[in-house]
Amino acid sequence: MSKYLIICLTFFAVACGNSGEKKVDKNVIPISKMKLMLWDIMKADEYYNRLVANDTANRYQYENLRLYDQIFRAYNTTKEKFYSSYKYYAAHPDAFKVLIDSVDAVSRRQRDQLNKSPQTPQPQ
Repeated sequence: MSKYLIICLTFFAVACGNSGEKKVDKNVIPISKMKLMLWDIMKADEYYNRLVANDTANRYQYENLRLYDQIFRAYNTTKEKFYSSYKYYAAHPDAFKVLIDSVDAVSRRQRDQLNKSPQTPQPQ
């Protein structure tokens, strides 16, 4: 009986011991890179939506695909790797929250930089 108790306690200790570790598959794009890619994709989507809103001739129908391709090439990754990484983060709420918070921080930093008034010399 005591052997079974020791085995069960050991099993539970090992099982609970790894719960704090966050192991990410090596095929998943790290948050540090993913946040920048996601921010660029969001900006590309906004640009595309504004472009298409005034495009009555459908000249820019596939512009969003071209923009996405440019982003994937700039970050040296593929569409498949990006979307599989996105699915991974979406399936792991804790990691997804960190990712979205990181994207928000990047956007706030850029907005703050744009909103800073330049120091213009006063006329004398």
